[in-house]
Amino acid sequence: MSKTTMTISSQFSLILALGALLTWVVCVPTEVRADDPSQRMMRSGQPGHHGRAMPDFVGHSLHRLLRHQKDLGLSQDQRAKIKAITTDYTKTRIREEADLKLAEVDVRTLVHDEKADLAAIETAMKKSESTHTALRLDGVKALRAAAVVLTPEQRGKWRAIRMERHGSGGHAEGPRSRAYSDEPMASPHEDAQPDEDSDEPDQIMAILHDLPDREG
Repeated sequence: MSKTTMTISSQFSLILALGALLTWVVCVPTEVRADDPSQRMMRSGQPGHHGRAMPDFVGHSLHRLLRHQKDLGLSQDQRAKIKAITTDYTKTRIREEADLKLAEVDVRTLVHDEKADLAAIETAMKKSESTHTALRLDGVKALRAAAVVLTPEQRGKWRAIRMERHGSGGHAEGPRSRAYSDEPMASPHEDAQPDEDSDEPDQIMAILHDLPDREG
């Protein structure tokens, strides 16, 4: 083999070796990240909910309430109060969902750590559940606050509208654009439409029925 051929062969081998090394450098971190629970959680979109974003039943209900303000005959004062309730709830939900995601990061990290103490895992899980409960409870509070703003007659109309909507399979309103430009922005998860089979809409109806005779 000539000297020139040997030189070319050596250079070619060096190129192959560098290529293999570069491939390893690029691929290994990807494989490691694939096993990282926090990375899987971020890809899932919402921790602890099988990769699905938490439906914002409360936010959707409050915004529908504002969209039906003419049907319900809401006064300017009532609209202002409900918009304030909606805005406050949206801000609260954003904060608590962030807390929930952080809590789930801790849970998943500890669960995948073979050396993690069971007591620490239990504490992290309880913190996550507590945060989730607080999020749901704040939703109930917001709905009750909005219901109190309505008069008994308006609550009756709102119950009828919701019953009609559920009776038609949840599509009575159809696709609509925002009717009021000053309506508060929805939460970041408003695009995740609520599942009509969930018990959350029934809880909303129960809240409306809890205040049949109370003046708004």
